[in-house]
Amino acid sequence: HDICVVHDFAYGAIGFDGKKPLSFMQTPGAKDVGIEIYTLSKTFNMAGWRVGFAVGNESVIKAINLLQDHMYVSIFGAIQEAAATALLDKQTCVQELVDLYEDRRNVLIQGLREIGWEVKAPKGSFFAWLKVPEGYTSKEFADKLLEEAHVVVAPGIGFGSFGEGYVRVGLLTSTERLQEAVQRIRELKIF
Repeated sequence: HDICVVHDFAYGAIGFDGKKPLSFMQTPGAKDVGIEIYTLSKTFNMAGWRVGFAVGNESVIKAINLLQDHMYVSIFGAIQEAAATALLDKQTCVQELVDLYEDRRNVLIQGLREIGWEVKAPKGSFFAWLKVPEGYTSKEFADKLLEEAHVVVAPGIGFGSFGEGYVRVGLLTSTERLQEAVQRIRELKIF
């Protein structure tokens, strides 16, 4: 179709159940038609540092470099050094982070299933997308959880029309807090 594919691979290192997310660059011919963008925000907890890179089609990378040179200033040197260390050092911290998110995912999903909420376990990322029960929009259900259970979730509609019918839950808190959230939802007796 004569378009450039730009694959956002922010969660590329975060895969569960012993599996890794598939990189667009693993697809035959990918470099001919596009690029992949990666950030250190998710894998190395460097959110806000604005460190990332792109790989792929040479002409697209050249265009990005041209824009970068004329529109932005360089990142502070210490942040660049920290990013280089993160990428070049042992990657045990990455596996530890993935294990942490997978443990949290397992606690959340198991707990929700035990209360009767039929949910699918995410295969990666640090978010879970949960199907909203019949009779609710994503916003109505998110509001109910907030107002009646004091549990915060993001309504899927906020991510576009394909998000409707789901809420998004972060796996960014302790397993104890996730268990507490499940208990609060249980007390609503929705499921």
